[in-house]
Amino acid sequence: MAGRNLRGNAAGLIAAWFNLPFALFLAAVGAIAGGLIGVVSGTIAGPGMSTRMTVLLNVLLPFPVNVEDLLPTAAFQIGGVIGGILGFLNGAWVMVWLVYSDFWRLLYEGDPSWPLAAVAGQVITALFVAVLYTFYSMTCEGWRLRITGARRPSRREAQWLIPLMAEAARRLGSPGVPVLLIDDSREPNATTWTRHIVVNQGLIDFLRYDEEAMAGILAHEIVHWKNGDAVVMAWGKGLALPLYVVYEIAVKVQQAARWGVLRFLVWAVLWSVYVTVDKIVMPLHAAEWRRCEYRADAEAKAAGYGDGLYRALAWLRQGFDGARSGWDASILATHPPTELRLEALESPHGHYPIAGTPSMVRRTPQATMVRTGPDKD
Repeated sequence: MAGRNLRGNAAGLIAAWFNLPFALFLAAVGAIAGGLIGVVSGTIAGPGMSTRMTVLLNVLLPFPVNVEDLLPTAAFQIGGVIGGILGFLNGAWVMVWLVYSDFWRLLYEGDPSWPLAAVAGQVITALFVAVLYTFYSMTCEGWRLRITGARRPSRREAQWLIPLMAEAARRLGSPGVPVLLIDDSREPNATTWTRHIVVNQGLIDFLRYDEEAMAGILAHEIVHWKNGDAVVMAWGKGLALPLYVVYEIAVKVQQAARWGVLRFLVWAVLWSVYVTVDKIVMPLHAAEWRRCEYRADAEAKAAGYGDGLYRALAWLRQGFDGARSGWDASILATHPPTELRLEALESPHGHYPIAGTPSMVRRTPQATMVRTGPDKD
């Protein structure tokens, strides 16, 4: 499990344990200072601006760096817009280099073995935290799900769904069957956790109790469970847990704060944490989640559940798919576009008209796509 999603895990490890948000914060400071000095360098305001900016930086950030160190020689000579651009880029680079090179240089000067020991200590600590978080996620999962609204299935629900799950597990070669829980939410969704599958009542209602479609969805979720996809995701979050904790606290504070100044202050202090999580770590994890979705679809299809899964996804696409506009809806999406999932499920010899409902798909020896329930209104 730990060997999957190597890029996302490496990004989370480096970001959380090797000062990436701090380096981004200082890079912005250096870029702004270098850009301002670069614009006015060579003018009558240059020396005064340089002196005052150096004093300000020494007060706010007591690092052994002068403003002049943030500008290349060409920026001093050219000034203006070009000088500002050069100062912006060089200032950012100098501050990032300062964060990493000086720290490791000081360690090395103390003892040549200390840098290696520091890296090993950080990595071991990150792995220990990831193990604890994954263990917590697995052992406390049932309790957490029930608090958030999941319940055991009723006798009628169990009599219908549990045999479908057992048959899917058998056909998929699963070593067991996860625990089934029902969420009375009206959102049509099903979610796989480390030990549970949660089916929303909204999904059952939306599929109108179509057994083949429901079996396809359950087979897809059992593939997730069999492959340990939720465990992989818990492990990845555990590796970057300190970063995620700060990020989630900051998000909640900003959402709850009614005082605009407080929201601005939280953003001003923690913007580099937002950028690190939202623009670097989470996109890599989301890419792995989308790969897991394709893999679960393919395995469910190979086990004979392709038709039912196709029908369920086609109905959901008609009712709930929308434009993926913006960073969150596209880059951070945990599921691929439904149309592309449908394409991957299609047989090369089947007939799948682009217009119409799933009931219009003709039965062929290679692809049987017959709707057993009424069309969606």
